[in-house]
Amino acid sequence: MPSMHERIREDLLLKERALWTAMTSAAPAPAVQKLCNPEVNLMFPQMPILTLEDQSTFEKALEPPFHRFDGYQLDEVRVIIIDLMAGVVTYKVRAMRGKREYLATGSSTWSQGSDGEWLMAHHQETLI
Repeated sequence: MPSMHERIREDLLLKERALWTAMTSAAPAPAVQKLCNPEVNLMFPQMPILTLEDQSTFEKALEPPFHRFDGYQLDEVRVIIIDLMAGVVTYKVRAMRGKREYLATGSSTWSQGSDGEWLMAHHQETLI
């Protein structure tokens, strides 16, 4: 049986992949919002900080072609367990759309609610 920390690592990696799958979809806003803590901060390159305070601004910022890629790859992934209810996932991301390539570092902080659900509290990407 995997240890508690191994299960947390697996859960956080699944959540991070779910985030990227949502962000690269045709309509990312609803799927991304489901992964977010109500107090989330999202920091993407060359964009203002996004929160869920203004739903229309959030949805407009995530409209296609926002992160509309044909595929993505996470490299140098590291999961840092803060405690049994919080963790950080850091990585390099390489995403492609046609011949266009997106290279960035990424970091997401996740917290687990009393219901056991992991929600993102913060996400940041920095172009390389």
